[in-house]
Amino acid sequence: MLVAASLVVTACTPGGDEAGGPATLSDENEVTEPVTPEQIAELGDVTLRLMLDSNDESAMGKLIPRFEAEYPNVTVDAQFKSFDDQIGTVVATLQSGGQNPPDLVHGNQGYSVDGVLVEGGLVRPLDDIADAYGWTEDYSPSLLGPLRWSSDGRTFGSGSLYGISPVTQNVGVFYNRTKLQELGLEAPETFTEFEAALETAKAADEQPLIMGNQSQYPGFHALGIIAGAESETLAMTEWINGLEGADFVSEANLKAADTLLEWEEEGYFQEGYNGMSEEDATNRFGEGDAVFYIAGDWNAAPLVEGATADIGFIPAPKGDSGAHNSQGSAGLSWHLNAESTNVLPAAAFLGMLMDEQHAADLTSVGRIPLSDPGNVDLDPLSEDTITATQTVLGDDALVGYWDYATDTMYDTMGVKTQELLAEKITVDEYLSAIQKDWQTFQAERNSG
Repeated sequence: MLVAASLVVTACTPGGDEAGGPATLSDENEVTEPVTPEQIAELGDVTLRLMLDSNDESAMGKLIPRFEAEYPNVTVDAQFKSFDDQIGTVVATLQSGGQNPPDLVHGNQGYSVDGVLVEGGLVRPLDDIADAYGWTEDYSPSLLGPLRWSSDGRTFGSGSLYGISPVTQNVGVFYNRTKLQELGLEAPETFTEFEAALETAKAADEQPLIMGNQSQYPGFHALGIIAGAESETLAMTEWINGLEGADFVSEANLKAADTLLEWEEEGYFQEGYNGMSEEDATNRFGEGDAVFYIAGDWNAAPLVEGATADIGFIPAPKGDSGAHNSQGSAGLSWHLNAESTNVLPAAAFLGMLMDEQHAADLTSVGRIPLSDPGNVDLDPLSEDTITATQTVLGDDALVGYWDYATDTMYDTMGVKTQELLAEKITVDEYLSAIQKDWQTFQAERNSG
């Protein structure tokens, strides 16, 4: 079973309101066993509405038809948004209610989204559904930990299970096999080899890296690849987990930020990267516009489906620590709207989301499932992504995401990384701003 770092921290989290509060279960809505087609048939015609990140569109293209065939009286209406739009609107969407609200939504682990959803009573605990479908027995406690929350949204890592995910994910490096071969290079194993390959690509008039930093997080994911090579695994995790005395202003992060600036100055990123979306960067990389692409393995799905170039994937190149320190966790959290009147169909959908057939379907579109997919034939890129994740997990080096550290860190790191790359702030100012966000949050949670 895959194992990820468990994040157990406490905080005083904004979001929700005094009229909110934790969602509770009523006896008539409790799920005590796997839902059957006969139970769903008794409900008459049902529309189950989903609001999801667009990176799941390929996987849903396989799951939704299978679900509708199993439950023919249910129509699934799925709305897909870019990651930035999804996490930027899901809280407001559930708060507003409105006509035809979604039953199942993607959130995002950490304080800025999932903590607000839980504290505001906007999502329903899934403990009963987890027990009915055996998730707590099938999946590692440490992997489910970041999906557990106290009912006030102040603690994650323990408490009720408010979300589930069928995948794990990590940030690594996609590479163009053909371009590497033409440059006389192999896929890099170490960070030193990776930097040498970037230099070789630039000298040969190839674009070394492509980045779509419009939504800002790809910039600090790139920084994380560098920092992972400079840092010890435990040091990265301790800062994310809020360990007293942890400090982002470290020699490793100073060197990482300096290196990121050097990459920008050397032209390793294409022109206009701050204005390009992740989706456009993925598509252009798939068309052969660069040698390397630092990104999450969730981008394998559109590359498997649409790339014309021959693409491979490697874990974050290892540095002196000897570990492939990678940002990552279980995938985007699935939540059940606390106001949904379609609890049984939603539970049935979540049950199918987590089953072995969907695990096999996920691997076919380049995703990394939590469940055993069984013996399935995979394309080379999907095999690469699975192998990379197993390598990271074997190193016990899936460190989480920096933006888990506080409820505002996603915005802070995104904005400040863009400012750093644009040379509007110095490296020292950059590191200090991030640590200030962390210290403010720690002071608030400790006083709460």
